[in-house]
Amino acid sequence: MNFTYILHNFTVLTIDCQNVVFKLNEHLENIVILASHYDSRVKATKDPNLSLRSDPVPGANDGASGCGALIELARVFYNNRLDLECQIWFLFFDAEDQGTDYDTGITGWDWCEGSSRFANDLEDFYDPSEDFDCLLLLDMVGGDNLQFINEQYSTSSLLQEVFEIGRQLGFEETFPSNPISSTITDDHVPFVQKGIPSADLIINFWNNPSWSYHHTTHDDLSHISNQSLDITGKTIEQFIYNNYLDIPENNYIGNYPWHDDINLLDTEIVIILIIVIAVVAIPTIIYTIYKKYSKVKIDQVLT
Repeated sequence: MNFTYILHNFTVLTIDCQNVVFKLNEHLENIVILASHYDSRVKATKDPNLSLRSDPVPGANDGASGCGALIELARVFYNNRLDLECQIWFLFFDAEDQGTDYDTGITGWDWCEGSSRFANDLEDFYDPSEDFDCLLLLDMVGGDNLQFINEQYSTSSLLQEVFEIGRQLGFEETFPSNPISSTITDDHVPFVQKGIPSADLIINFWNNPSWSYHHTTHDDLSHISNQSLDITGKTIEQFIYNNYLDIPENNYIGNYPWHDDINLLDTEIVIILIIVIAVVAIPTIIYTIYKKYSKVKIDQVLT
C-alpha cells in the first residue's frame, strides 16, 4: 500500500538527466498522472540586468511550485488512498526548461526533453492491463496574482472541468470565465500526442505585469504566494475526489472520459484579426459614406 518509485534515466547530448515517478495505489488499473518539472533554467535569459543573464534561474515558481504542490497532494492522497478508485502517478520531469529563449539556450537542447523521453518509453512503466485516464500538469502555479490561461494543446473537456471546479470552490479570479487562450509547448504535449487526455495549468508568463519574473533571477521565494499554492492544491484535490472518491454520497458527474476537444484561436491572434479587420473595414465604411454623401449632394444640385 506504500508508494513505489521509478527512476527514468536518460541523456541529452552528454548530460545525465533523470525523471522520477512515484506510484500510489499501484494495484488499481486506471491511472491519473499528476506532473510537474523540477529542473530550472540554467541561464536567466530574460533578466532585466544584462550582467545576470548567464546566472541560473532560482526556479521558485517555474518548476518548484508545481513540485511543492505535488508533494503536498501526495501526502493528502496517501492518507485517503483506501477510498480512491484510481492509481495516481506523481511524475517529476527533468530537462523541461533549457530550450532556446531570446536566442539563448543550451546548444542542441529542445524544450520538454524529459517528458518527451518519458512518453516515448511509457510502455516500460505500466502493465498492458492498465490504462491512463488523464494527465494534469502543474507549471508556474505558485506566483503572486495567480490566473490560469486556457491552454490550447490541452484536452478542452478536461481543462474545462478543472476550471469549473476551481470556480465552484470560489477561485473565480484564478479560473476566470473568459481566460486568455494560448498554445504552450509544455510537458503535457507528448502525452496528448499519445492519446492521453491532458491539461496544463499554466499562467500568462510572456507579457504579464502581475508576474514578470519568468526566466529571470527574480523567480525566487519572495514572489511565491501561499494562497496560490493553496488554490492550486485544493482544486486538484477536489478534482480527484469528485471523480475517484469511493463513497456512497459521491454523485458528481464530470466530463469523464475527457476526449472532447475544442480548440480556440489564441487571444493574441484574435486581437490581431480584430485590428486587421478594423483597419480594412473603417476606410471602406468611410469611403461608402463619402460616396453616398457625394451622391446626395450631386442629386441636390441637379434638382
